[in-house]
Amino acid sequence: MLATSLSGLVRECTDAHPLNLSTGLREAGHHRITTHASSLLLVEDVAASPLHAPVSGYELNHQIVLPYLGLFGYSLGNRTQLFDSNRTLFVAPNREFRDSHPIADLGHASIIITPRVEILDEICGTGGAREHSAFRQGARAASRELQLLTHRLRRLADGEHTVLQRDEWTIRALREALDRDHRREVTSSKVVDRAKQALHARGCERISLGEVAREVGVSPIYLTQEFSRAEGVPLYRYQLNLRLSRALMELRDCNDITVLALDLGFSSHSHFSFTFKKAFGLTPSDYRRSEVLPR
Repeated sequence: MLATSLSGLVRECTDAHPLNLSTGLREAGHHRITTHASSLLLVEDVAASPLHAPVSGYELNHQIVLPYLGLFGYSLGNRTQLFDSNRTLFVAPNREFRDSHPIADLGHASIIITPRVEILDEICGTGGAREHSAFRQGARAASRELQLLTHRLRRLADGEHTVLQRDEWTIRALREALDRDHRREVTSSKVVDRAKQALHARGCERISLGEVAREVGVSPIYLTQEFSRAEGVPLYRYQLNLRLSRALMELRDCNDITVLALDLGFSSHSHFSFTFKKAFGLTPSDYRRSEVLPR
């Protein structure tokens, strides 16, 4: 079992995500909240605590799952894929599934969109959802804009948005996730999965390529080649994306951006702000104040 930095006392927060007192960052609670429901689609915020048994069942609908916290395994038959905020899960209907917690004391949370089939088929285009490569493969890389949209969807239930706004924001997220031209297919391997577990088990700690390679049990050269092949980005970029996605979750409620920057593993407030703006097109302070997504 990989060592983890995420253990420790927690206290419940108003958004149902407990705060880890040792890291200062939020963890997955245990809830299933409907943030939006209309005649077109259903949007739910679902969190699975590591203290509860993983979910399993039989899904009847097409679903798009946008992870924003933690790491989980999604299994169909003998095939298991790992998902975190860098990946989008596409669920095809009429299949038995089971979730798992690859790291014993690390939960996970996602936005789950269940659209009407007519809406999904129109977005998917020729052949509809049944023939779309995303649902055949089951996973795609998540773009920066999709990560921003995911956190916008988390806040749909705050009462400040009309039904029209909620529908349009969700459809924008669906289009971004399913865009054939912009979403890269991703593959999996045992080496890559072990590397992801090592990153998540160490939280936002700074970790070297050699340390990850030793935990995975391969050479640093092989690891970086295999990871880039499977994910389309090097290992350091993947970890940076995890930190930035965590920042999107934490920023709205943090009291001190400098403290948050250090908790996330950045060297300073300025380093964090520069990296965040380069990724999302606005500074952390602007993001806290604004509901507008960058174009």
